[in-house]
Amino acid sequence: MSPAGPAPRLASWASLGGFGTLLLPKCPLCLAAYGGGLTALGLGPGAQRLLEPLLAAAVLVSFGLVLVLSVRRRDVATPLLSALGAVLVLGVPPLRTAGALLLVVAALVNGVLCRRALDGGRA
Repeated sequence: MSPAGPAPRLASWASLGGFGTLLLPKCPLCLAAYGGGLTALGLGPGAQRLLEPLLAAAVLVSFGLVLVLSVRRRDVATPLLSALGAVLVLGVPPLRTAGALLLVVAALVNGVLCRRALDGGRA
């Protein structure tokens, strides 16, 4: 049993940005369905203008947490994977799902590596 410290908790929070990107509409039909759902809830088309900056902030926070925790371990691969996921989510609409998956995988791998570092490298 490993002691719970700040690093594993931060690593767990880092995955939230990636999970949030999974909720993005990925195709025109998804966008129409989201628009219809938001309108049914009383939110108009302006809601997307509010949600996009929040999503971008969540993705950047997720990347930042992975980066900070990886620097402590001198890990290069995990922040690169997270950066690629962030670029795909924020910049390439057809590849948002792949970017979201990369963000989630990077955050989960980062969490595992943080726990291993706390345990002293034991598996």
